[in-house]
Amino acid sequence: MKRLLLTMATAALLITSIQHLGSASGPFDQRLSQNQQIVQALNRLTFGPRPGDVEEVRRMGVAKWIQLQLHPDQIPENPVLDAKLKPLETLHMDPAQILKEYALPPPLPAAMMQNTAAQRPSPLLTQVIQQATPDERTGILKAFDPEKRRQILAQLPPNVLSTMPEFQKEGEEARQMQQEQLQKQNRLRNPQLQDLLNPDQVAIAQRGNKEQLTALFAYLDPEKRAQVVAALPQQALADFPELRREAMRKRPGLVQGQQVLSGDIKEGKVFRALYSNRQLEEVLVDFWFNHFNVDEAKNVQQVNNPTAMRAVLASYERDAIRPHILGHFKDLLLATARHSAMQYYLDNWESMAPGGFDVGPFAPRRGNVNGVPNSIIPTPLAQQSHGLNENYGREVMELHTLGVNGGYTQDDVIAVARCFTGWTVRDPAADPEFVFAPFMHDSGEKTVLGHKIAAGGGEQDGLQVIDILAHHPSTAKFISKELAQRFVADDPPQALVDRMAQTFTKTDGDLRAVLETMFTSPEFFSEGAWQAKIKSPFEMVVSAVRALGGETSDTFTLVQKIADLGEPLYNNLAPPGYPNTGEAWLSTSGIMGRMNFSAALASGLVPGVTVDPSRFADKDGPAIERDLLGHDASPQTQAAIRKGLEGKNLTPPFIASLVLGSPDFQRR
Repeated sequence: MKRLLLTMATAALLITSIQHLGSASGPFDQRLSQNQQIVQALNRLTFGPRPGDVEEVRRMGVAKWIQLQLHPDQIPENPVLDAKLKPLETLHMDPAQILKEYALPPPLPAAMMQNTAAQRPSPLLTQVIQQATPDERTGILKAFDPEKRRQILAQLPPNVLSTMPEFQKEGEEARQMQQEQLQKQNRLRNPQLQDLLNPDQVAIAQRGNKEQLTALFAYLDPEKRAQVVAALPQQALADFPELRREAMRKRPGLVQGQQVLSGDIKEGKVFRALYSNRQLEEVLVDFWFNHFNVDEAKNVQQVNNPTAMRAVLASYERDAIRPHILGHFKDLLLATARHSAMQYYLDNWESMAPGGFDVGPFAPRRGNVNGVPNSIIPTPLAQQSHGLNENYGREVMELHTLGVNGGYTQDDVIAVARCFTGWTVRDPAADPEFVFAPFMHDSGEKTVLGHKIAAGGGEQDGLQVIDILAHHPSTAKFISKELAQRFVADDPPQALVDRMAQTFTKTDGDLRAVLETMFTSPEFFSEGAWQAKIKSPFEMVVSAVRALGGETSDTFTLVQKIADLGEPLYNNLAPPGYPNTGEAWLSTSGIMGRMNFSAALASGLVPGVTVDPSRFADKDGPAIERDLLGHDASPQTQAAIRKGLEGKNLTPPFIASLVLGSPDFQRR
């Protein structure tokens, strides 16, 4: 109860500090101390310092360390990270390969399929019976032997059976027998623990500790071990990440395939944030993915494959975003525009000029279908919706380049959308690569932001739009402000934004140069920027593990915790992505969630994460605060912790949990 009251008191302190979080804490012309500059650089250019990072930056010098982070190719990558990412195989696969291996559920065994097919009556016969009158239905069913009649009755809906009292009971029994057969078949495909293990082994599998589970898995032969692992919940396998991934791949069904794809990219993101030596690169990948947001759960219409969006997600981050984060903005903009993930997300792959499918190599053709000659055979592209779609045309200006007040009109939205007609995806079900389809393109003349785009330009129309937007003055200002919001303050000084925009324009959108202007500015190392940002759930969870020096064997639980705190990774439906400012993360429930996570983490209760309990053994409260924050705690935090600890002999992990849950740690 004492700890509960102390936790609630600290929570109250957090809540009362809400109005100050995310705002400048001082003037932007007052320089930070040398130690504060080190902590500031680590908090902004990384996902939080790990033990020893402050000393390393002090030895190297802040300016030199920043330059090195701006050139990640000069930083040897952490070999531990490579080992962590290796099992996440879909991160290294191309979309076509992913669709081939993960798009469909595992088939039933051949014998089972034959039995099921043999028992299923002809769909045509079932349709005839449903369309007949009650008397005709009765007459048809009486003509069949009892076994065949039961098979037919099992396929009829209840409303049809109710019109035939003579066969209603028999039909209900047939349907129940069919359900029992299906359950039996499913049990054969997906056995439960009780089908695989004796009672003692079941108890170990469900409630055993790591050592007991290790012994059990070692005892089982590989085939049975795989079945047992597939029958266990994923949370129970946090200490066995390789087996957990094997289980996900072996569980039947399309949903499991999607979970593999979703799990790999989310767990990989957390591993990179935790272990990469190229921290600024990972921070920028996170920033730019959010800027060019796509949602993994986007339902790609007209495609008989709900895995389509998840199949291209890893490629989108790996191939469209990561290579360009320190290059020229125009290249980044073009790479995202051409990627199937963005095409899907903002529906441009379906956008076309009227009548586009009447001609061209992707247009429908005629042939023999089910014995009917001269039937229309649609190609994959021909199954898409017809007509102009303005979604990408609007968002590429409002969110990706000019900003909502960037000077464009609704006429510009329509013109840009027309320019991007024909930018589509070759085959979403099998080959989701970008392709320009001329027959979908609006070949007429357009005017975009005062620039005439001549008729007949084809794919070049879209390329011209990319060039116009990338070089527009509003884009330089909008991108500069977005970056300053992420790295300096929610309301960054206009003078800094203007200098960054000048660099953007002068260097043709060189993002490394823009960042360098910001990182070497007096505003970046000012009192106004000090602790002026509130961490997102992703940043908070990762920075807490890093601050404790935690070792992570599996990030599945951390991914779940981030989602619980309000930021499910790669799963924001809104085109603007997650907020770049702090107020969205400061609900009372969100703050309490952060504190609960801090307590569990510091106590070593987060599955998959190991924290060394001896690290703080000989340290008092102030020493633990300095260790985790990199500086002395604020007077408010010190007062709250001291008051709660007065006269009590509380453990270092509990003190650490209070520091991690404090306003000081929630800021960066």
